[in-house]
Amino acid sequence: MKYLNLTKTLATVAMLSFVFTACKKANVATPMGDAGQTLVKILNAGTPPSIVKSAIDFVPTPTKLLVVELRRDIPNEAELNKTMIVTVKDDTAAVSFFNRDTVSTNPNRTNPDKIFYNQLPAAWYTFQTDGVKTGGQGGTYTFTFKPGEFAKEIYVTIPNATVMNPSALYALGFTILTADQNGKISTQRSTIREIGAKNAYDGVYTDDFCNFHPSSNPGYTCSTTVVHMVTTGGNKVKMFWPLAGAFGNPSVLGGNLSYFGSQEPEYTINTATNNVTVQNAAPGAVTFYTMGAGYNSRYDAPTKTFYVKYGYSYAVPGVLDATCREWTIKLKYTGPR
Repeated sequence: MKYLNLTKTLATVAMLSFVFTACKKANVATPMGDAGQTLVKILNAGTPPSIVKSAIDFVPTPTKLLVVELRRDIPNEAELNKTMIVTVKDDTAAVSFFNRDTVSTNPNRTNPDKIFYNQLPAAWYTFQTDGVKTGGQGGTYTFTFKPGEFAKEIYVTIPNATVMNPSALYALGFTILTADQNGKISTQRSTIREIGAKNAYDGVYTDDFCNFHPSSNPGYTCSTTVVHMVTTGGNKVKMFWPLAGAFGNPSVLGGNLSYFGSQEPEYTINTATNNVTVQNAAPGAVTFYTMGAGYNSRYDAPTKTFYVKYGYSYAVPGVLDATCREWTIKLKYTGPR
């Protein structure tokens, strides 16, 4: 009886597989029936503008990004065979609006106190599209959908990402303005494309650390926080501590989380061996880190984890005394920043 039930089940699965296979079609626009009107949208857009993140390699070679996928969803074949004109704004105002300070003025912001977008300078990129651009930056793209066409794109090429400040975020905004032939503009009408120049080590990390301070923390004390490792070169990242709102070295001092001023730990990764060295990159810094003697400071690529030990002001290198400060740190990648 069980065998018969299994046979029936397998037969049913086989029939469904045949039906699904037979129904699979090419990726083309499908008429929506005789009712409705042509709906014009940008994929992954919204109202207010959606945020689409793009991380590009911090390299002096060209990077090409697809920044707009414009679509017209047609109700029937007759509408598809019409010529339609659609205009899209190079929306610098949308980027400026996102940079407003409070959630009450812009509810789409996820972190109003920390996120700020710089308009990507026009000199840093070129665009490729079959639309006609007028007005320069902040201008308008005009697209002509010929009979049978339902998709248009805008690509941006950044010839040299090293001109970008890797500590900053840049953005381009796009919003549909008009669609003729009685086209209806979707709520998926506006998008901000976030662009950041990052290397393979850039991201958000859980910082599990222990530190020594001769007076404020005379014994090794441990804690956990979250840090951002920010690209500063092809194989370099610098530690930013969101809790402090600054580059710095999280520490336990006097029993509480705190950090040292004028310290900006910059990690340099040997791309051949994955060995790591750390130095203070703060402007005018007079203290420099010494790597922990005998400790294998390294980056583990499969798990995206840093293991480092360093300090400064040792009377005897590697010996905890009345003058030195020291950290032993494990940084575990959790996602892009």
